[in-house]
Amino acid sequence: MPDITVPVPDDRVPEFYQFFGMWLGGSSALPGGTIQTFPEDSKEAGKRRHWTGLDEDREDAEKLWSKLTSRAKGLYNLMIDAPGIKFTGDQIAKELNIANGASGVRGVLAWPGRYCWNMNRRLPQRWKDGEDGAPSAYWMEPDVAALFKAVRADLDG
Repeated sequence: MPDITVPVPDDRVPEFYQFFGMWLGGSSALPGGTIQTFPEDSKEAGKRRHWTGLDEDREDAEKLWSKLTSRAKGLYNLMIDAPGIKFTGDQIAKELNIANGASGVRGVLAWPGRYCWNMNRRLPQRWKDGEDGAPSAYWMEPDVAALFKAVRADLDG
C-alpha cells in the first residue's frame, strides 16, 4: 500500500479528515461524480443514529469496539474514564503521545468514523468546533461512556 503525503491548509485539516473518512467508507461521491460532505449539523448527519447508552446500542458498541485499533481504544478510554469532560485535540494528543497534535487525533478518528458510517451511526464521542480561535473539544456523554465502559470490560477484560 503506498504512503501518500499531501499538503493541506491548516484551516481545512478537519474537513480533509472528514472527507478522507467518507472516502474510506466508499461514500464520498454521488451519481454524476459530485462530492457530498456531511458535517455534523447537516441534514444527512441528522439521519445517523446517536449513541444513547441503552441496551439496544450494545450490539453496535461491541462491533465498533472490536474493530478499534489500540490507538483508537486509548482515545476512547480517555473519554470513557472521564465522562462529560471536554478535552482539546492537543490535550488528547499529549496524553496519548499522538503525533501531529489535534490533527493526529482527527486522523485516529478516521477509521472509527468509517465503521460508524457503515453502521449508520454517528461517532460515539461528541465534538464541538472551537469558536473565535479556541480549540475544538471532544467528549463522551456519561450514558454513552457507561455503555462503552461495560463493553470494554466484557471484550477486553
